[in-house]
Amino acid sequence: MRDLSRLVSGGMRVYPGDPEVAIGPALEVATDGVDVALLRLGSHTGTHLDAPSHTVPGGRTTGRIGLDELVGEALVVHLTGLEPREVYGLAEIEAALGGPLAEQVEPIVIVDTGWAQHFETDAALDHPALDAEAAAELVRRGMHVLAVDTLSPDLTGGDGGFPVHEAVLGADRLIVENVAGLDGLPARVRVGFFPLRVDLDGAPVRAVAFDVDPE
Repeated sequence: MRDLSRLVSGGMRVYPGDPEVAIGPALEVATDGVDVALLRLGSHTGTHLDAPSHTVPGGRTTGRIGLDELVGEALVVHLTGLEPREVYGLAEIEAALGGPLAEQVEPIVIVDTGWAQHFETDAALDHPALDAEAAAELVRRGMHVLAVDTLSPDLTGGDGGFPVHEAVLGADRLIVENVAGLDGLPARVRVGFFPLRVDLDGAPVRAVAFDVDPE
C-alpha cells in the first residue's frame, strides 16, 4: 500500500489566494494535561477533492459524494518532458500509454506530469495543464475522477479561467489535486481517496494506492 497524499503542515504551498495553513497548540500536556492542536486551513489544502460545487452553482458538495465514487480502478498516465505551462491532450496521453486510449477508460484517471517534485518551489505555479477538450473526452469515455499531481488541471494564474474544471465538475464528476508519490506506480492500480467527512466545496483527502509497495 502506498500513500499518495501530501503531508499537511504549517506554511505549506497552497493555491494562490487560498488560506494559508497554520498549525499550533490549542492545549498542552504541561498546562492542560493533554496535547490538542489547532488547525487553520482551507478546504483545498494539500491533496484534496474538488466537489462540483467548487465551480458549479448548485453543484454537489462533498457531503453528497459517496466513498464508492472515490475508490476503484485507476489508469495512471506518466507524462515526461513537459515544459512549464505546457498544455497536453489526448496525443500526449496516448504516447505515454504506448497506444490508443481505450473507448471505455477506468473510472479514475491519474495524470503524473512529474511536477510533484516542484510542489514547494515557485516552479509549482508554472505546472502543465490538461486540454479542456481532452478532459471532456475522458469524461465521455467513462472517467469519473480526474486526479493530477499539480495545483490544478487548469493553468494556474493568467486569465484562462477553469475550463477543465468546467468540463469535469460541470459533468458532475470529481477532481483530486496535488496527488504525490506517483513515481513507479503501475499503469493500472486500485486507489482510494478518503476525504474529511464535511459538507463543503472540497476537502483534504488521504490518497492510497493498494497492492503496491510504499515509497
